[in-house]
Amino acid sequence: MGCCRKAPELSDKPESLQGLVFVEKVFEELGDPSRFPAVHIAGTNGKGSTAACLDSMLRAAGYRTALYTSPHLTCLGERLLVDGRMLGCEKWLDALERVSAVLKKLPEVRLGYFQALTAAAFWLIEREKVDAAVIETGLGGRLDATNMLRRPLLSVITPLGMDHMHLLGDSLSEIAAEKFGIVKPGGRALYCGGEAALNEQFRRRCAEVNAVGEIFSERCRIAGVQTSLDGNLFTYAGPQGTRRCFVRLAGLHQPENASLALRALEMISDRLPVGAGAMEKGLAEVSWPGRMEVMHRGPDVILDGAHNPHGTAALIRSLKALYGDRPLSFVYTSMADKDYAASLALYARAFPQARLFCVELEGAQRCESAEVLARTAAAFPWGGEPLAVKDPLTALKAAMALGDPVILCGSLYFVGTIRRRIKDDGWL
Repeated sequence: MGCCRKAPELSDKPESLQGLVFVEKVFEELGDPSRFPAVHIAGTNGKGSTAACLDSMLRAAGYRTALYTSPHLTCLGERLLVDGRMLGCEKWLDALERVSAVLKKLPEVRLGYFQALTAAAFWLIEREKVDAAVIETGLGGRLDATNMLRRPLLSVITPLGMDHMHLLGDSLSEIAAEKFGIVKPGGRALYCGGEAALNEQFRRRCAEVNAVGEIFSERCRIAGVQTSLDGNLFTYAGPQGTRRCFVRLAGLHQPENASLALRALEMISDRLPVGAGAMEKGLAEVSWPGRMEVMHRGPDVILDGAHNPHGTAALIRSLKALYGDRPLSFVYTSMADKDYAASLALYARAFPQARLFCVELEGAQRCESAEVLARTAAAFPWGGEPLAVKDPLTALKAAMALGDPVILCGSLYFVGTIRRRIKDDGWL
């Protein structure tokens, strides 16, 4: 497997307890490649942006870093960046061959795709001798392959919402239990904060494992947000003082993600001190493609990977702050197992004058058909009848011809595919 091949659609999923036992056996044979200093991040939305901010600030401070995230948008190598760059395919092949050799030695062991990839990635991180790694869970936390991290410097939990219910649970409490499962015995943990019941559940988890836990929303404040397509200017006030910051990520939710990363750095400053200048530089240079990413101006064309109602609500808040009640055009698709009806209802209520183009991904078995999406959307108010166009670029061209801002959203797989087509074809 080369590092730049597109990963299978169904690769990133939580694993069974037996599966985690299998991962542990493989890690033992690999020499336990999980001892590097790391910040471990779980959550429903925002964990990737938070991870990217952390990595950027650590690199700005001169540390050699690893950033492990999923899924990728266009190239498998994007999942593991060392010092902000993808590793060569030959290194990935070495790592995967090493994991394959272990599996041949242990015929009773079966690993899923994400488990095998994580084992290879951790082996690579260990060999790269990084000063710090920022590790994002694939899905969930408690049974996620990344939870092989024995003693992370800090466990961070970003905002929680209803997603992957068929795998993680039918309530926020059940989903939180999976996410809070990354809090380690005797470790340190930071939760962004949520409703009172979730905050109390986080405190209980920390008490059960004798971890030092902190709830961001109870210790820190964000104020004076000025948002634009270029990024966000905001004031962060935490236990170590107040600072005015700029994060080069569009989206009204990004000051919270950036501030969570700032507080995380403050909590591990005894191990990885980062000066104010490096924090400022890191946030000003951070990049996280496919999330409120501006691909074109006049009209604006924005890519965003919002794929569940929680992410949809965040995207809507950002679009309202940028465009108010201006007419918009949405080019939308969704995986069939997502609650796309709820997301479509949110878009329609927020932007009743918007035009909707429903598309689909060719060859993606999990993708809902454009016709079904359009029929579902027709139950809600729009500025015109929802259209089933199928081909994303055809829909994009039609949407741009209307002259209003165009938002391509609904699935990270979709965003990755359309982003690659736009860049490869040089269309925008």
